[in-house]
Amino acid sequence: MNVLYLNTHDIGRYLQTYGYPVDTPNLLQLSREGMAFSRMYCASPTCSPSRGALLTGQYPHSNGLIGLSHRGFRMDKRHHLARFLRDNGYETVLSGVQHEEKLHEETGIGYERCLNPPEYYRRDMEQCDLYTWQDELAAANAVWYLKERKAEERPFFLTAGFGCTHREYPRVPADYETDYVQVPMSLPDLPEIRKDMAGMKIAVKTVDRLCGDILQALRECGEYENTVILFTTDHGLPFPGMKCHLYDEGMGVSFVMRYPGMPQTHKVSKALLSQTDVFPTLCEILGLEKPEWLEGHSFLPILRGEAQKIRTEVFGEINYHVAYEPARCVRTCRYKYIARWDNGYEYAPPVDTDDSLSKEVLREFGYFQRKRQSEELYDLMLDPQERENLAGEDTYASVLADMRERLKSWQMKSGDPLLARGRMELPEGAICATADSYSTKSQVLLPECEKYVAALRGLLQNPIG
Repeated sequence: MNVLYLNTHDIGRYLQTYGYPVDTPNLLQLSREGMAFSRMYCASPTCSPSRGALLTGQYPHSNGLIGLSHRGFRMDKRHHLARFLRDNGYETVLSGVQHEEKLHEETGIGYERCLNPPEYYRRDMEQCDLYTWQDELAAANAVWYLKERKAEERPFFLTAGFGCTHREYPRVPADYETDYVQVPMSLPDLPEIRKDMAGMKIAVKTVDRLCGDILQALRECGEYENTVILFTTDHGLPFPGMKCHLYDEGMGVSFVMRYPGMPQTHKVSKALLSQTDVFPTLCEILGLEKPEWLEGHSFLPILRGEAQKIRTEVFGEINYHVAYEPARCVRTCRYKYIARWDNGYEYAPPVDTDDSLSKEVLREFGYFQRKRQSEELYDLMLDPQERENLAGEDTYASVLADMRERLKSWQMKSGDPLLARGRMELPEGAICATADSYSTKSQVLLPECEKYVAALRGLLQNPIG
């Protein structure tokens, strides 16, 4: 049995499957032929840590990928799904985006073949055009691979990754009717934000079309009924309060799965799940022994209709994005608890919110001048948008105590260094920016240079003589 892993950046649950106003017919059809999950959550709402957790079945503080791979953070490559499947006889193939390792180092995490030609990594185009061009190439190469391979060859694990849903978005045509674009409920309905969302809609529709091309090629080569297919994303939309936040709009992700002989199709499951559960589920579907390092739980009983739930809670974490932002959370079906550790900065780090029209609008209204609370508790049945912090309410004291204990128990069981030391140390060779930096393109600081920068600032403020 083959595995096709379709993924894209930063879309949360923004698909037609989940009722959002965007035309994604190919992924909707995949949902009808399989099962969609409305309560799947990433383990960390930041790019590399989220992907690393899904593809190792471990939380970021366990697999080592606590920050962005292109900023020097590293994972335990031995635990990557591609390497595991390669060692179990699969041909492992990458076309397009991967964000668990630095570019050109795909073989280190287990991919035998990378279909990206050298020109895929070109940098002579504007980013908004480059991402779409790369995605078209990635889809075409995945289609070529499926049509050229011989049926008698080893089963394949094909990753097709897309990037145009990452900022910067494709250009919005001048005649695009942005007045009719719906913005997320948590953002103000303003022209700049509607235009921002228009770019997102264009990108999501592009990804759907390219996924459709790959799925059609899978049918034409006769492997559709012999392939486990999954589609997902890394975290929520790249808007203020979403991506890089432990709220549901940051952690909630689309997830659609289909496998040969599924007893239940055309279903939407409301089971509470973590992306760390994907690896053990694949092991059971493929009949492979689960590796000992897995921290997730198989949801095959849900796929088979034998159970309605396998979890009572999911956990999430943030360590490093562009800046250091240590936080943890636990979510049950009813409550969300978020705990933040000290990073020397009282506000939401502006540098961890992607540069955009939406960011600029909210900055003008003081978004980044609001102090953050060290603890937050939300009743998700009464407050699904997580607006009313109940951590200081006497009537919720027992709930708060329970959620604190759930989080601490998970941290102890998983060996979370943040619990033991109160800090996640910056790994050697990794870089981050100061939390009060503004742009995601801010100059990053090598840790060994920080003391010299601080000394220089002091000298400028108090010049000798």
